[in-house]
Amino acid sequence: MWKYNCWIAVIVCISCGEPKNGSAGVEFKELKGYQIHLDEWTSPVEDYVQYLDNWKGQEAYAFHVRKKEEIKIYGLESGQLMETLAYSQGGANPYQGVYDFHILNEDSIFLNKRYNYKTYLVNQDYKTVSEYSFLSDDTEVDRSTGIPLSGDTFLPVFTHNRKFRKVGKKVFLTGSPDKNAKDPDFYDSNCLIVSVDIQTGEYNPLLGYPDRMKGKGWGPLHANVYSDYSDEQHFFVLSYEADGALYLADSSLKVYRHFEASPDHYEPIESVPFSAESNEDAYLDHFNEQFRFGSVLIDPYRNLIYRIALAPDPNYGDVFLRDPLYKPRNLIIMAFDTGTFDKVAETRLVQNGRGVYLDRCFVNERGLNIAYVDLEDEDRLHFKTFLAE
Repeated sequence: MWKYNCWIAVIVCISCGEPKNGSAGVEFKELKGYQIHLDEWTSPVEDYVQYLDNWKGQEAYAFHVRKKEEIKIYGLESGQLMETLAYSQGGANPYQGVYDFHILNEDSIFLNKRYNYKTYLVNQDYKTVSEYSFLSDDTEVDRSTGIPLSGDTFLPVFTHNRKFRKVGKKVFLTGSPDKNAKDPDFYDSNCLIVSVDIQTGEYNPLLGYPDRMKGKGWGPLHANVYSDYSDEQHFFVLSYEADGALYLADSSLKVYRHFEASPDHYEPIESVPFSAESNEDAYLDHFNEQFRFGSVLIDPYRNLIYRIALAPDPNYGDVFLRDPLYKPRNLIIMAFDTGTFDKVAETRLVQNGRGVYLDRCFVNERGLNIAYVDLEDEDRLHFKTFLAE
């Protein structure tokens, strides 16, 4: 069945005792997972997705099908389509052109028009409850492109691994600086995570890059930060794509600790060399030889932190496609104890040509769930479930 293809859009720390980070000696155990039976419009690689721990009494998984302007919600246990949220009913409305979404509950849904620098909070009838703007009224923009000229602005983003979180009366989302990620100036930005007061709409950029990344250019494929938040222990964990460490921050995003969280046989990621700054082929060659870090997730059931790493692939080739099913990198999943921060498990998921593991993950009572696409049956999305034992 033909599917719509969805392209991936493309700190200062207090010193502390470092935990052990050698080979954990323990691998993850795979358990029975989930299968979602996708309808004709839903691709298994939609970039805008969300795990729902409770949708009308059931665990569910939501996909944003942008070309249909619909959010489709599937039951995890049944694998069947439960509901379609047709938020844009045609005609003139402010929701056309939405990219990101986040379902807080059945009556509170955030819709993000990232390239218009606006996010809407809508109710179950898709009526606007609040509108949040991330451009001040006096911001000068390029008339032909609509891009701000100041260089101090950011795009609001929340995707499958750049999380949207509500903490108290604020929400936290990722900011993507309006700068060139190959330029060292990009890494002086302090808008990587932004807090928004739900009632007033006031926003505050709260997070920048760690010291080791400042003053250098790392390129757009090593520029992101991923995060998760512990509701029980009230801390953020931060994973930078180009940094082997994980960072812990309080609920105000003040970093108070970091620890090494890299896989076995890890080689530190290098910044973009001068010869590759304006040469795309040289940049891709450089990128292919580097590790890349992805999602980070907190497991409150087992007191673990999971981190995804993507292994280098020097044989990738000289053409980069933003299709996650094209020449995917091997995934390395790691687990760290939230008390000692020691690595307790590590497993390499090898892409075998028959299917693709994707860095689209969620945690529930069963364990760590990782998306898997069977290349001979793209009408289903599988989630492989793993436990660190």
